Amino acid sequence: MRKKFIIGILIALIIVVISLSTLALFTWTSPNTILTLEVGEMTDVIFQEGNDIIANNIGPVLNYEDGEITEFAIINNAENKQQAKFYLDISEISDSLKEESFKYLLQTSTDGNNYETYKEGNFASATTGELVISDNEVLPSVRTYYRFIIYIDGNMENPTSMMNNSLKVTFNVVSFLRPITVEELGNQIALKSNGVKDTVNDIAITDEGIWETQDDYGTTYYFRGAVENNYVYFANKYWRIIRINGDGSIRMIYDGTVAHANGESSEDRQIGTSAYNNNFNDNAYVGYMYGQIGASTYEETHANTNDSTIKNMVDNWYKTNILDTGYEEYLADVIYCDDRKLENGGYGTVSTNYDSVNRFVVGSFIGYNLVLTCSQKNDRFTVSDTSKGNGVLTYPVGLITADELALAGGKYNTGNNNYYLYTGNYFWTMTSALFVDGHAGSWAESGYTGSYVGIYMQLVDIIFGVRPVISLKPSVELTGSGTMEDPWIVQ
Repeated sequence: MRKKFIIGILIALIIVVISLSTLALFTWTSPNTILTLEVGEMTDVIFQEGNDIIANNIGPVLNYEDGEITEFAIINNAENKQQAKFYLDISEISDSLKEESFKYLLQTSTDGNNYETYKEGNFASATTGELVISDNEVLPSVRTYYRFIIYIDGNMENPTSMMNNSLKVTFNVVSFLRPITVEELGNQIALKSNGVKDTVNDIAITDEGIWETQDDYGTTYYFRGAVENNYVYFANKYWRIIRINGDGSIRMIYDGTVAHANGESSEDRQIGTSAYNNNFNDNAYVGYMYGQIGASTYEETHANTNDSTIKNMVDNWYKTNILDTGYEEYLADVIYCDDRKLENGGYGTVSTNYDSVNRFVVGSFIGYNLVLTCSQKNDRFTVSDTSKGNGVLTYPVGLITADELALAGGKYNTGNNNYYLYTGNYFWTMTSALFVDGHAGSWAESGYTGSYVGIYMQLVDIIFGVRPVISLKPSVELTGSGTMEDPWIVQ
């Protein structure tokens, strides 16, 4: 025979717990049993506690709606997807209460009236500590109403030993940013595109947002100007996103062991300095890899059989910082282009202009008809991809191209200040330029020299900074917002 009895239960309304990775706003808006939990992309966390519910008259009920009910709502205003964890923090539970008939429900509603149960359980195996009700739940991008119900099921046998015992428990909601994939981030960036821009006749002084053009995989979306939301923290280093490759991977350039502001001059923004090649007296030395010195044909000159000086440095850095660390599994094998398409010449000591010269106005360094495609397979440096690429790289790492720099906005000078996404130091690009009067030249980012500012040609034996470029696979998960203070972090 079932008997009705009284159990003393203390239920704290809700205590909101926030993880370190989230930037959200939580506000109590009701003094009693109705709680509104508002999630928004804010830089502060505000927490104001509500009142406790003390329930002293809980007995077996035939309908769970006659149990002890706590109601709250969550409004999710965050642009990026948020996850939530709902759990009980049990500080005290009597052994006599560990019965299958002592139950809980978590219900949801879109209108606050019609509720559906989506999580339920009991205290039969409960212990002090966490009792997870629901984990990794993606919060809907609307107002969602919740009811948490605790009750003794009067349709089941309830031993009299349950009487006059207590449970002390706190119901917790933890909200945190749901990781998004590189592919999802790329899709978000694509939606913000201002359209096609592959001809440039000005420089980008401010943040001009996202633009698009074509690369060897499809449509690529790139950042232009002094943008401040393209920071990535990966392999214990900071990087800046150059663009979303046409295959959905993210291409990014090394930017230091700490985060640096646009235009900041710091040796930390590079892995060191190097000549592009130690020698300059042959067409071959314009190459990231090169062939025979003193050859009489273009093919012999630009065969990819020898590593350049700068490639050796980049590869050695990769071996030390990426290889066998677990980080290499995140990287995509994509094309890094050293464009050696000919305007004329191209071998031995014959004077030569490579095609990139036609894409830049020498002296003003403003690019015209820029390309992110790589016209010759021999110049498309990849590791194992021999369908689109040449398959000659040892590791999936390269350098930025001169065209990428120009599309990103070049560089500008105002007074004694020098602001731009990639500026602050001289560094090499991967793009070949010319061979003239016995000297090989490639394109470099100039840093600042008097009033002479921009991307320009330098002899390949000059010592400049080295900044590796890598690409993250589309499946890689990220958290963060991309700012200097809250960079995208690879999970």
